Amino acid sequence: MAGSAFPAPRPVRPGRAGRKARDAAAQHNMGACYFYGAGVAKDLVQAASWYRKAADQDYAPAQNLLGQFYYNGTGVAKSTVRAVSWFRMAADQGDAKAQYNLGYCYANGEGVRMNEVEAYAYWSTAGITDEIARKNLAMLRKQMSSGNISAGQKRAKELQKEIDAKIAAKQAGK
Repeated sequence: MAGSAFPAPRPVRPGRAGRKARDAAAQHNMGACYFYGAGVAKDLVQAASWYRKAADQDYAPAQNLLGQFYYNGTGVAKSTVRAVSWFRMAADQGDAKAQYNLGYCYANGEGVRMNEVEAYAYWSTAGITDEIARKNLAMLRKQMSSGNISAGQKRAKELQKEIDAKIAAKQAGK
């Protein structure tokens, strides 16, 4: 699965960032520190815990990474169904890596029923900024009927509108 490379942590002072501030970005960063063992002992369970704290605050990068943790069984019990749930939360916020990962799950029937139209839609949306999604979409198109390609194109437009509406609603609620 692409998008599975975890970002290197930014310098953080363990024990302060995230705990007191309840800052999702800092909590995400603490997860990276525990994932890499940067300034703290490497601990994948703690990494998952910190990513969960950030993900619970609607922080899309942490939601995507937590989805990867569930997909791979890293620091948590493996569950592709839970992975899909976290990928969807991040994808709905416009996170291209999560959109790619969700498309991958649809293309392979992992955590969801296999659906090449949904895979097409998510990879098409992710492909705006993600080269791997564009390549996978091109390979998928070769396997699809012209009717399913048309359905995928229509669904991609609908999906983008849904995502845009969710983002606008979230921004209006701030």
